[in-house]
Amino acid sequence: MTDFNAKNNLENCLDPLKDGISGATLIRISGSDIDIVNAARVSYGKFTKEISEKDVKLIRFLIEHHHDTPFEHNQLSFRIKAPIFVVRQWMRHRMNSYNEISYRYVESALEFYIPQEWRFQDKINKQASAGSFHDEDLKKKYKESLENSGKTYQELLEQGVCREIARAVLPLCTYTEFIYTCNLRSLMHFLRLRLDKGAQKEIQLFAQSLLQLSAPHFPIALSEWQKTYTKEMSFDFDKFTPAFTKALE
Repeated sequence: MTDFNAKNNLENCLDPLKDGISGATLIRISGSDIDIVNAARVSYGKFTKEISEKDVKLIRFLIEHHHDTPFEHNQLSFRIKAPIFVVRQWMRHRMNSYNEISYRYVESALEFYIPQEWRFQDKINKQASAGSFHDEDLKKKYKESLENSGKTYQELLEQGVCREIARAVLPLCTYTEFIYTCNLRSLMHFLRLRLDKGAQKEIQLFAQSLLQLSAPHFPIALSEWQKTYTKEMSFDFDKFTPAFTKALE
């Protein structure tokens, strides 16, 4: 098992929303491609210490035929900083472990997500967006609303209102933090859904970051996974091909 310190391993800490506030940090990982192989081959009483070309083909077979349990014998933990509306989508993925900062215990830092551009409502997919545009007047109104919410929150606290009630005035774009722990099977399921072109753009960006952080540690499994599902994704997997290739050398 390897532990990662975000302060000393900046390559394991990304800013998915590129606003200087969001964060995705790989803090701990256990297991590797070889554990996937050994989990699969235990059915025949087999065990190996080195990955062979035959093992690569085995991992490919497992992915293509949805034999998923060998991908469960590992663990990845991330520290995530994201807007509340992203996190509430994220936690719909229930087969994981989560622990989140509580604004009952601590005051909010009043950090808010401000979109760099606006998106139109998709006319076909009722839950999705399409295209983009800029409108500074709308951004000004958006920021004013955030300032009013933050000011009211502070006034409530100053007047003695408890944190668990005062937090109710905070908007859904308020940043929160949580620890997210999963296995590779669960992560790949998350990626399939959240890299899809119908997923909200913000959670797509976090999914891209998780893939980038995880790829060097499971290069064969994630490489074979991306070959199988690339056609279904809006994500440019070629961007991270060097990471897969280097890890395989």
